[in-house]
Amino acid sequence: MTTWMRGVLLVIWLAGVSWLWHAGVLGSAATLAAFALGFAALAWTSTWSRRRRSALRYIEMGKQPVSLL
Repeated sequence: MTTWMRGVLLVIWLAGVSWLWHAGVLGSAATLAAFALGFAALAWTSTWSRRRRSALRYIEMGKQPVSLL
């Protein structure tokens, strides 16, 4: 998932939680916990995708080194 898509999903999540807080369904502590969960999910998915992308590198094998002479 791309970074901007994760950002859009985070904004939708925060808007939904804010609406539930404004409607009186969630208390202040639950709202803050949901905000923290949203930011943690955003940070966790980006570190996971970066780690996965860096692990998939193409390695050329069987070629001789090129000399500078």
